[in-house]
Amino acid sequence: MTPVTNPTNEAEELYYRALVRTRVIVELTLGVVKNRFRCIHRFGGELQYTPLRSAKIVSACLLLHNRCVSRSIPDPNNHLPEEDMPIEAHVVGAGDRGGTGRQTRDEIIPEFYGRMGV
Repeated sequence: MTPVTNPTNEAEELYYRALVRTRVIVELTLGVVKNRFRCIHRFGGELQYTPLRSAKIVSACLLLHNRCVSRSIPDPNNHLPEEDMPIEAHVVGAGDRGGTGRQTRDEIIPEFYGRMGV
């Protein structure tokens, strides 16, 4: 989903805050998984495959990570620093280039967040 760069009403503000909270969780989760599986971290190597195959590799890493967590297997790379990129850099204006993302966002905001102010 694309962010609303300058929210102009309460529904857009609610949407923006929900998007920021969600993206922070996703970014933190990806950071943990990229730390465990260095092949998907840009400093540990890069996936030189098609986007579809790369997505399958990342999905496998996520499944393996969840299995490790459920079995209390510690992350052997836990001492390594995470990528130094502020979360807000991914949110403000990121991907807001028009097209279907903006159209979908403009349909979602009044439908789901417009009712909250009522």
